[in-house]
Amino acid sequence: MAEQNQQQGESLRDLALTSVRSTGFWSFVAAVVGILAIVAGGALFLTIEEIREFSVTVFVIGIVLMFLALVLSPRAIAIFLAGRQGRFGSNVVVMTLAFFVIVVLINFLLFRTPTRFDVTATKVFTLSEQTQKILDSMDTTVQANAFFVPGDSATAAVRQDVEDLLNEFSRRNSNLVYRFVDPELQRSISEKYNVTSYPAVVFENVTLGTQQAIATFTEQNFVTGILIVTGQDQKRIYNLTGHNEAAVTRDPLSGETSDEGFDLAIAGMQRDNYRVLPLNLKQEASVPEDAAVLVIAGPRDDLDEDEQKAIVEYVLRGGRIIALLDPGTPITFQEIMALWGVAMGQGSIADGGSNVGGRELTPLVQKARAQYFTSASPSTRDIGIADQIDVAFFPGVTSIQTLLAPEDMPPFIRVAPIAMTSEFSWLESNTEDVSYSPDEQRGPFFVVAVVEASGTIDESRRHPTAKFVLFGDSDFAKNKFFSSSDNADLFLNSVNWLADDYELISIRPKVFPYRELVVTTRERDFIKWSGWFLPPLIMLVLGSVVWWRRR
Repeated sequence: MAEQNQQQGESLRDLALTSVRSTGFWSFVAAVVGILAIVAGGALFLTIEEIREFSVTVFVIGIVLMFLALVLSPRAIAIFLAGRQGRFGSNVVVMTLAFFVIVVLINFLLFRTPTRFDVTATKVFTLSEQTQKILDSMDTTVQANAFFVPGDSATAAVRQDVEDLLNEFSRRNSNLVYRFVDPELQRSISEKYNVTSYPAVVFENVTLGTQQAIATFTEQNFVTGILIVTGQDQKRIYNLTGHNEAAVTRDPLSGETSDEGFDLAIAGMQRDNYRVLPLNLKQEASVPEDAAVLVIAGPRDDLDEDEQKAIVEYVLRGGRIIALLDPGTPITFQEIMALWGVAMGQGSIADGGSNVGGRELTPLVQKARAQYFTSASPSTRDIGIADQIDVAFFPGVTSIQTLLAPEDMPPFIRVAPIAMTSEFSWLESNTEDVSYSPDEQRGPFFVVAVVEASGTIDESRRHPTAKFVLFGDSDFAKNKFFSSSDNADLFLNSVNWLADDYELISIRPKVFPYRELVVTTRERDFIKWSGWFLPPLIMLVLGSVVWWRRR
C-alpha cells in the first residue's frame, strides 16, 4: 500500500514537472492571465478615473501576455480555436466586443449631439430658454476657472453640480471653456485670479481680460458672470433715501445687519449685474438720466416739493419705478401714484383664508390657490413677473386700487394685477383687535400690480411709456423676510422686468421635487419577497426549459 502511494506521488510529481517544462502549459497560463488583465484593465479604465494610467498599464500587460501565449504555443491555440469550445468562446468574445463597441458608439453620438431628453417634472437638467439665447449670442471666448480641492468630500457634490452646469454651457457654445484648478497646489493661478477662499468660480473674457468671481453656483449667477465679462454694461438702479426708507444697515466691522434693513435686496440686485446707488434728491436736482429703475422702499417721511417734482419729471421721461408702499404711506408718495390712477388702501389687509401660521395680518399668496396673474404686460406676455413664483407672503400689507373703474380708465393707462389675497380677506381698520366687522371692506384685494402709462389720468400730459411695479408692503423685501419662500424672486423679477432684463426673470434656481412611493403593508411585502425570489425563480425555469430541449 505504501509502495502504491509512493508510485502515485511520483507520477503526480512527474506530471507537474512535465507540465512546467511544457510551453503549452505556460502558453495556457499566459492566455488566462492575459484575458483577466485585459478585462480588469478595461473595467478599471471605464469606472475609476483616478487610476486610469494604472489601468492602461494592466491592459497593455494583458495584451503582451496574450501575444506571448500565441508565440509559445501557436499550434495548441490554433487547435483550441478550431475546436467546438474555441468556436463558442470566439463567438462569445466577438459578441461581447461588438456589444461594448455599440454601447461606446451610442454614447459618443449622444455626447456629440445637443439634443437632450429631460424627463424630470421641473426640468432640473435643462437650461432655461433665456440662458440658451445668451449662450447662442456669445461670440467671444469665455473661460470658467473652477477652484476646488480634489478629494474634498465636503465639496464633492457641489463640484459635480458645477461641472454638470459648466458642461451644459460648453455644449451649448464652444466659446465657453472651463477647467478645474487645485487652489492648494496651483497657488500661482489662484493669485492671478485673486482667489483667497474656495470653492469659487471665476469667469474670464480671454480677449478683454475682464474677470468676475462667483461664489454661489447657480445657473442665474453663472449667466450674470458671463454677461459681466462679455462687456454688458451695468445698468444703474437708484435706491431713494432721505425719507426713512429701508436702506443699508450692515456694520462694516462686525458684518451684522438689521432685520429692517434692505441689504439682502441690494445684494440680490448686484448679483443680477446691476450697479445699485443711493439717491438723495435733496442733494441731486433730479433723478439721473442713466437710471434704469428707481427703488422706493417703504418711505415714512414726506417728500418736499422739489423732490416730488423730480420724481414726477422722471416718470414723464418714461421712467421705471418699483415702489414698496406700506399702510399709511406719506401723502406725497400717494399723490405721485394718483397722477397715474392708482390709490393705496387705508388700513392693513387681514386674510382668514390664506395666511402665515394663523397670523391674519400676514397674508400668504399661493399659486396653488390661483392668487397670481402671470401676464405682466401685453408686450412681454410670455414672461411674467410671477410666472415662477409659488408662494410669497406680505406682513402688514395694504391694497392697491384704481381711482376709476376699469372701464373708465384712459386707454393709455393700464393697471394689471400680479398678486391678490383670498376671498376671505378684509381691510382691517384696527390692527390691535383683528376681527371682521360688517362695515369693513371685503376682499380679495390686489397687493402687487404693474402700471404702464403714457399719460396722466387727467389726460393733461402725454409722455413716453413709463412703468411701475407697486407693492402694498415693504417688509417682505427687508432682511428679515427677504430669503423666505419666494419673496426674493418676486422682488428681483420685478426689478428685472422694469429694467427690460427679461432673461433674468426666467433664470431662477430649479426646484428639486421630493417624490415618495406610498404603499400598503401588503404591497411592501410583495415588493420585498418578489425582489428576492422572483428573479432566481425565472432564471431557474428558463434554465430547466433549455435543459429539457437539449437533453
